[in-house]
Amino acid sequence: MSLAFIDPMIIRSLNKSKLRKKILYLLYKMYPHGIYLSEISRRVKSDPSNVLGCLKGMNGRYNGHFSLIELGLVECVEKGGIKIYKLTDYGKKIVEVLKDQDSDFIDSLRW
Repeated sequence: MSLAFIDPMIIRSLNKSKLRKKILYLLYKMYPHGIYLSEISRRVKSDPSNVLGCLKGMNGRYNGHFSLIELGLVECVEKGGIKIYKLTDYGKKIVEVLKDQDSDFIDSLRW
């Protein structure tokens, strides 16, 4: 596989938040399908407001510039008024580059 350029802001964002990383790897596992916010929350064992903060950003606590959507790793697709979050193609490439160095972290995840 060819190495993709990884924006240093992505590395910084993921290293600053284990929850962002968990969400990203969960969405990678679900790829190419999406998943509801409540289901992401249940699977990563975190409050929906924290998960939403990681995905979209939230006043002060989660900077929107470092959110998974703002970084282009995740997209929100609305179908019939229901929001589904899924990994973008770019997000998939980033996870594939990072997963080797994150193997211990990935092994610690229990879905």
